[in-house]
Amino acid sequence: MSNIVDRVRQRRLINRQNRAIDRAWMTAPTQSMRDEIAIFAQRRHF
Repeated sequence: MSNIVDRVRQRRLINRQNRAIDRAWMTAPTQSMRDEIAIFAQRRHF
């Protein structure tokens, strides 16, 4: 049972992080900052 709860919590956390990354990417003032955010987002998935 706790395994299901852990999976739901993990998915919720990932969704929250993805929204935060999207928001940061949208509001980044320069292209280089967007590139760095994209690199960070890719690295996070491993």
